[in-house]
Amino acid sequence: MVNRAFLIFYLSCISNSIFARSLVASADKLGQDTSRIALGLGLFGLVVAGIYFMLGKQDANTKVTNALLGLTIIVLAPSIITFVRGIA
Repeated sequence: MVNRAFLIFYLSCISNSIFARSLVASADKLGQDTSRIALGLGLFGLVVAGIYFMLGKQDANTKVTNALLGLTIIVLAPSIITFVRGIA
């Protein structure tokens, strides 16, 4: 009886590490896809800000600045994540 309980415990520990590895791989893949989507949305925001600028809207300068800062952060995000992982 004790051997059976130990076997069940051992198998549950092994399966948790397998799930953890697949979860990490899934999270990395999701991060890559999210980065592509964010870059597309950032470029769309820059186009909209450019249209506001061409139309002569009052807040066009802030929209262009915010779009450029957002795109900069999106492009630098993988480097930022790598730097933070290197610290930990």
